[in-house]
Amino acid sequence: MRYEICKGNYHAKGAEIKGKLTTCTVENRRQEACNLVLYPKKGGRAERIPMEGDLNQRSIYSVGLKDLPWKEYDYCFEIGGRRVLDPYAKYIVGRETWADLERKEEEIKCGFYKDDFSWGQDRLPMIPKQEMMMYKLHVRGFSMLQKIPSNEQGTFQGIVHKLQYLKEMGITTVELMPVYEFEEVFAKDPYQKEVFSPDKINYWGYTTGNYFAVKSAYLGADKTPDAFKQLVKKLHRRNMECILEFYFDDKLNPHFIIEILRYWALEYHVDGFHVICGADLAHLIAKDSYLSGRKLFFEWFPQELCLWENHEMDLFTYNDAFLYAARKLMNHQGGSPGEFADQMRRQQRGQGYVNYVANNNGFTLMDSFTYTEKKNQANGEENRDGIAWNFSSNCGEEGTSRRKYVNRLREKQIKNALCTVMFSQGVPLIWMGDECGNSQNGNNNAYCQDNAVGWKSWERDKRSRDIHCFLKQLARLRKEYPALRSPNPMELCDYKGYGYPDLSYHGDNGWRMGAGGGDHSIGMMYCCRYADPGEKERRAEQGDVLKEDLKKESEKEPVRRARDEFIYIGYNFSALDQHLALPSLPKKYRWCCILNTGEERSFEERQTQTGALTFRIQKQTVCMLVGRCEEQSVQRSGSKAGLEDV
Repeated sequence: MRYEICKGNYHAKGAEIKGKLTTCTVENRRQEACNLVLYPKKGGRAERIPMEGDLNQRSIYSVGLKDLPWKEYDYCFEIGGRRVLDPYAKYIVGRETWADLERKEEEIKCGFYKDDFSWGQDRLPMIPKQEMMMYKLHVRGFSMLQKIPSNEQGTFQGIVHKLQYLKEMGITTVELMPVYEFEEVFAKDPYQKEVFSPDKINYWGYTTGNYFAVKSAYLGADKTPDAFKQLVKKLHRRNMECILEFYFDDKLNPHFIIEILRYWALEYHVDGFHVICGADLAHLIAKDSYLSGRKLFFEWFPQELCLWENHEMDLFTYNDAFLYAARKLMNHQGGSPGEFADQMRRQQRGQGYVNYVANNNGFTLMDSFTYTEKKNQANGEENRDGIAWNFSSNCGEEGTSRRKYVNRLREKQIKNALCTVMFSQGVPLIWMGDECGNSQNGNNNAYCQDNAVGWKSWERDKRSRDIHCFLKQLARLRKEYPALRSPNPMELCDYKGYGYPDLSYHGDNGWRMGAGGGDHSIGMMYCCRYADPGEKERRAEQGDVLKEDLKKESEKEPVRRARDEFIYIGYNFSALDQHLALPSLPKKYRWCCILNTGEERSFEERQTQTGALTFRIQKQTVCMLVGRCEEQSVQRSGSKAGLEDV
């Protein structure tokens, strides 16, 4: 024997390597015969080592191994004669090949892992909620169709190849669908209660699994958890965040869940967690000091938690409320401007909101305007699965179409939907592929579609280029105008004496909501003076920066110039052109239309005539107007009037 057996560590669950000592600890509530089983990697007979319970903690069994050459072994536990994987295992051996149907249960073992990764000066970006723009993706689906080496497709390295792509799109925060070790073959998943066909794949990964281990099939050629650490480190170098999605069964011990999140926060430097579990768990997580500084996303939070101002976590409500309000209004399915307006400005001081019009659970953005009914027959459940209430439309023809009018309308509706997300006060989220019109052929529940249906397409046709370019322009506008993304709730009144409310609503008459056309139109005006001042403005107010220097900088930076402007966004989701009231501006100010989704060149500036009181907005169109002082307003050559005098 090449190692010495000694007393274990009853306070460190799982396998721990410190210096020359390796300890293995497991919970054994029934206090049955318990062994550590070592498997030589080069083959040979397994070695069983008895484990002992502690006198004070009788359900915890442990053993120490001095001078164990741990790199030469894998392990598992044997409790009461049953083979048991370590629930605290940091690496799982045997699942390196994705969806290996020939894999046998006894081939799955736990791997020893010692953390010697160099993080250098790595720091969490801690991006404020008003600066965030999220992108949700599936590790495998995001990279399977990339033109990269085959051994990097479906891995973390595939994401690394596209970090600059995400950064240029304005993304600050990347959310990953489950990356903990789960069994992707349904028939082999010990946690599944339903019976599935032998070859059906759990592509998404929403199941209980080995929560402390990174999914080995995503590690690529590295084959160690360091591959994921490299991704997080490279995200942080670009001032980007990494949010992990976790699914927890309601039967799991809440304290075990806390241990899991602590481990990923401390070991992998992740920036936050989207937790799918009972909302009661939010109290425990938000008050855990080891998770301070992390962002927490839940479907909803108890109101008293959001009012508790001493928590050190950023709390975010993450649900479909925005999606329903936007789609219902856009597709004429019972929506209202009032419901839409409430979602566009939902914000609290104690929490943020994640807004999206498409996510993995439901139609893609393209399919939301291509199909009225879900097409999930390929899932093998006779189209019974998936959400039935999609509030979608097909723009005149179900499925793919060759009709130019239909395709133009679909592209315009996608742009309209992106406008609602990017101009909302909460955190905008883009689902993988929606930035280029990705389709799942009407499948709104692609949980088992490990193929081109569930993968992101990287083909660059004209439509995908146009949508992608449009989204990048929206991200630029959102960054340029802080009034659109205020971190505090709008008061809807002139509480600072600027002569205008921070936000006001306008219909066919000014200063009140409601318009013709079946109440599918609304104008929203923002007074940019209410926007939070930047860091240098705060320092100027305190005398740390000369105001003359600040004025020179403001001439170069559009974000600071924007604080002297007004924003008016007109939404007309009606099937008819509409007139929206246009509020009068201070002397020497005039309106300029800088965005019109009804025009082929959406971002071409169009000046108004002086004294305009209303403007005509085309059917199914979003317009953005900026009220500028005439001294700052620039008339572009070839621009045309887009507003009308009354």
